[in-house]
Amino acid sequence: MKAVIFANGIMNQWPLGFELSPERDLIIAADGGFNHCRHWKVMPHIIVGDMDSINPADMPAHGQGDVEIHRFPARKDETDLHLALQVAIDRNADEIVILGALGARWDMTFSNVLILLSPFLRRVPVRILESQYEFLCLHGCQKIDLEEKPGHTVSLIPLAGPVTGISLRGFVFPLDNETLPVGTTRGISNLFKDEKAEIEIEGGHLLVIIDRRQDNRKLMAGSTQTGI
Repeated sequence: MKAVIFANGIMNQWPLGFELSPERDLIIAADGGFNHCRHWKVMPHIIVGDMDSINPADMPAHGQGDVEIHRFPARKDETDLHLALQVAIDRNADEIVILGALGARWDMTFSNVLILLSPFLRRVPVRILESQYEFLCLHGCQKIDLEEKPGHTVSLIPLAGPVTGISLRGFVFPLDNETLPVGTTRGISNLFKDEKAEIEIEGGHLLVIIDRRQDNRKLMAGSTQTGI
């Protein structure tokens, strides 16, 4: 089962190519994410948080339309998104997609991206979708296969230490069993060369950011780089 979480960032556009299925997906609103649900005419199955970002007049009654409401005190140790993610894990989601996680506040934006490092999330793939961007994180000895339009951009950012054994296939600038230390910019602005690509790492935590805003195939034709 896929869990789709609406967070309380900015969500002015629906993520490119993303399809939501209320019949199959578990839809969770993290507090003010419920406002995005209302805007996009989506009724969540669960609302989680301290409810400080929702107009009380807009809140469904408990049990209305089978909506579960998990209310927490304002003084808590976790963000509303963290709590929503925990609910998704407790409901045995095997995939999690987060919408509306970025842009409203810098501190929350960084927190929402870095929560991908959390150990409790590592048994399921988690993606953050924002308009034409996608964020995901690889951990330890892991490989991911991607299907993407050639010319789209991908950036690789090591988190919490060096990432070792990085191999890239299907990209304009390949890597073969290389290491990227924290703070390097070498992984920024690679390009998909093929429709199917692969990223593999042996150790560390690698943030992968896919940018679908434009087609950069003209850059691909003139490139002579052998690495990122």
